[in-house]
Amino acid sequence: MKVTENIELIDGTMANCYSVKTESGEILIDAGTKGSAKKIISFYEMKGSKPVAVLVTHYHPDHVGGLKAVNDAFHPQIYVPDAEIQVISGQEKMKPAPSMLSKMVAGMMKSSPVEGLKKASELNIPGISVVETPGHTPGSTSYYFEPDSALFVGDAVVISKGQTGINKAFTLDMVKAQESRKKIENHPASFLLSGHGEPLKR
Repeated sequence: MKVTENIELIDGTMANCYSVKTESGEILIDAGTKGSAKKIISFYEMKGSKPVAVLVTHYHPDHVGGLKAVNDAFHPQIYVPDAEIQVISGQEKMKPAPSMLSKMVAGMMKSSPVEGLKKASELNIPGISVVETPGHTPGSTSYYFEPDSALFVGDAVVISKGQTGINKAFTLDMVKAQESRKKIENHPASFLLSGHGEPLKR
């Protein structure tokens, strides 16, 4: 689904994954679950293109589960939140939120470790900047795509009926999450693109 001239929402992934056309090539925002990887790979194969980079918003398995398969298929440069690189590379375990649901999902859904990761703070793609939005996870990171005034927020906020909210069951630190929500709401972006819910045009 086209969101803007340069941004597409990839159909059929469990958590929203976006493809962004930049001067440097196609950029993938998040990689869905393991089962989403086929959808992402076929999306690019049908376009006759491939992502040159993947920007990960946070370490939850519905956002990084497909990362290894996407990496094996296209070998993009992968940028992940600084505080979460040890988890996504498989060197540390993910810390679930306090809720029973979060602990259950963490026990059931596993992501394959990925090597060769770079920290989001090292990102150097023209037109894209990093916005730190911790709380949902320790290093939850948003990415601002200036040409289309779009902010990719991962799960820092969820969008429902044109409103931003916080998924309390899966959020690690509610105080920081509320601060990040305010930061997102005050950001000048014209579009908020979340990992769950419809794109929000402001």
